[in-house]
Parts: sequence; structure tokens; C-alpha cells
Amino acid sequence: MKAYPKSFADFVESRYPFFVKILETDNPPGEEEKLAEVLRRDMLELDAKTRKDAVGNLMGYIGEGKHAFMLGGHMDSVMPCKDVKVIRKGNVVKSDGLTVLTADDGAGIFEILTALRYIKEKAIPCPPIDLLFTVGEELGGLGVRKLRKTHLRAKQGMLLDRADEPGVLVVAGPFKRNFRVLFKGTAAHAFEAEKGVSAVHMAAAAIAQFPQGKIHRGLYANIGKIEGGVAVNQVAEQAVIEGEVRAFTSLEAEELMKQYQRIIDSILYKFSASGEFAPEAHLEYTSRREGYHHDPCMPLIQALCAVQKNIGLGTKMQVTRACSDAGDLTNKGIATLNYANGARRVHTREEWVDMCDVILITWVLVNFLQYLGENPDILMSMEPQK
Repeated sequence: MKAYPKSFADFVESRYPFFVKILETDNPPGEEEKLAEVLRRDMLELDAKTRKDAVGNLMGYIGEGKHAFMLGGHMDSVMPCKDVKVIRKGNVVKSDGLTVLTADDGAGIFEILTALRYIKEKAIPCPPIDLLFTVGEELGGLGVRKLRKTHLRAKQGMLLDRADEPGVLVVAGPFKRNFRVLFKGTAAHAFEAEKGVSAVHMAAAAIAQFPQGKIHRGLYANIGKIEGGVAVNQVAEQAVIEGEVRAFTSLEAEELMKQYQRIIDSILYKFSASGEFAPEAHLEYTSRREGYHHDPCMPLIQALCAVQKNIGLGTKMQVTRACSDAGDLTNKGIATLNYANGARRVHTREEWVDMCDVILITWVLVNFLQYLGENPDILMSMEPQK
């Protein structure tokens, strides 16, 4: 590994108080306003023109030109993320154990803004930049799904939202479909159960028959919620199950939903066999995340690999089952990579990040943006890929 200059490490460390400010600002989904204001003020010091859209996504524009490059992350974190207290021991940054650290995606946001600050102060060549910090990512990409593509100049970009070590690059992510099945039976007193049809029984039959877990390498399903009934001495009239499907093609996700419907139909037939009752079941599903796949040979990826090789860092390309805003942005026509931010054990109170990783990722980003600034044909040659 070719070490980054000590002066650069000192520069990043000088901004550590800003990192703490990001991490300690309350930011549950739906309450990103305080963090957005913290980021907006820092963006103004980069001479960025800023705007917020109707749902709260924060955007910034640096430089002129139509071949801009997008950098982004998300402003919300999973709970518990209020009253975060950052504790640092050596290079390791954690919370006090009562909350998550919010390095997902506070680390990525800090790395982006710090890289841009260094580039500005050192007058390093850089392409025009579109900044995008979304809301509601942890709720299934609520902010990015409502983002207007016309609010950004860029046709390609990169998020720093992969909780992993420096060098990791996600090249493919899944389609995600959330489903809900409502079962309606016939209520009856428990001592004369033959006069009713149990919606809970029907739901249990569905759970037993629905393919779940790792169905195969590219298809996963999970039932995460079940509820129904109002009393133990009453045949349940209604029950609901909810879950999700993740697949690397939309067709596989749709085919699994069709299989679920066939199972539901067979359950209805069984429970209405006597002809005395007419139970119901309604399957609904929604598209919560769009999948994507980037060709490793695409110019942007090859440029990143070249930059990392030059600084002595290997590129680890991943196909992940985790969702991010990268899929939705790519499907909107902004071909978006998802790069590591250094965070570990995210979505837990044991979340942590090493400042050495934060410094290295910021250094990668500085060098990558310089490379793009000196080779504008890379951005001009790229086309969005799905």
C-alpha cells in the first residue's frame, strides 16, 4: 500500500469534529431536517448551490458543465439514532453502546464532503459535481423513488453507502418486492369452531407452503410479520402476513409472486371445500427497490480500478443482496456505483468505523475525482446500464 501523505491524514483529522457533528445529529427516517441543515452549511463553504426537493432530498451543485458526476449518500439512520454519543479509542470510533453510530451513512457523507473540501483547497482538477443526500433510504428508498431526474445534471455517479472496507465496490444489487396477504375467514366461538373458518389457520398454511429463505443463489424470500385474531376463545376472522422477496431479475420476483398466488388459491379451495363458507385471501405486492447490474468493463469502473491500483489498493467487486439507492438511481438513468464507506456492524449498537479507513476512502475519492477531472472523456462515454 502506498501511504497517503501525512499532511492529508492531518487534513482529514482536522475535520474530525465535523464528523462527530454528523454522527451525533438526530436523523431517524422522517426527521432528517437537522442533519440536512448541518450538511447544507458545509456545502455552501464548497461554493455549492443547494436545493431541497418536496420530500426533503438535499442536493448541491459544484462547477459548471453538463458532464457532471454525482456523489451521494443517505441522511437517515436506523433507530436507535437519537442522542448519539461518539466515543473514540485510538482510531476506532463507536457510540457509547446505547445507540447505533449512524456511520451508515454518516461516514460516507463525511468522506464525500471532506474529499471535496481538500480538492477545493488544493485546486485539484475535478469534474462538475452533483451532490445528492436522500431521505428515507432506510424505509426502502422513499426519498430516491420520488427524486426527479431533472434535478440532477449527472448521468453517472457513486454512492458511499456500502458498509465494508476500502476497495469494495458493488456492481449488482437486487430487485426487492414487499408483499402482504390478507386472509378473511368466518368468526365463531371457540367451542363451536366448526361454524367458522380460521384466518390464522389459513395464514399458517400459507407460511408452511410459501418458499422462504434462500430459494437459490439469486432468489431470497422472508416472512417477517404475522398478526391476526382478537381473542383466544374466538375463531379468528382475519389475519395478515407480510414479507419481502429479493431477486437479481425482476422476472424471478414476479414468478415467485405467481407461485404464492397459486398456493393461496389452493388454500382457499381447501378451506371452502364444504361449500358452507367462502373464505377470502388477497395478495398485494409493491416494488420497493429496483435491481441493477453494471458491466465490470464499463469505463467508470475501470477508471476506479486504475486509481486504486495506482495507490496500491485492490478493487473487490461484489454482487450483494443488500439494497441501496444505487439501483433506483441507475433505473432512473443515472448509472450509479456503490462504494465502501468503512462502517462495520451497521444497524446494531456495536457499529464502528476505523479512522484509518475513513482517511483512505477519502484519499481514494480525491484521486478518483482528479482522474475524472483530467479525463473528461470517461464521463462523456458512459451510458446508464440496467
